[in-house]
Amino acid sequence: MSHFLPQTDNPVDSNVLLIDTQASVSALLTCAEQRFQAAKNLLRSLSHMNAYSSDPHDLSAVCEATSLLLQEGCDVLGVLVLREV
Repeated sequence: MSHFLPQTDNPVDSNVLLIDTQASVSALLTCAEQRFQAAKNLLRSLSHMNAYSSDPHDLSAVCEATSLLLQEGCDVLGVLVLREV
């Protein structure tokens, strides 16, 4: 496995966001947990939104941010899975 692994949600052909595959297990788990917690908090906020009182773009923005956070967390956990192989 290479030292730096690109995240799967890089929007362009060049790999801008990279994961350090040699980071400690603790650092990788902390990074993934932070993203999952942030995604959970966004979804909790979404559950309290009222479709009539919020901006129509809020739903889309919260969903996009949540998706990115979940993908990044999954990518980081994927590094730990690859280490076990």
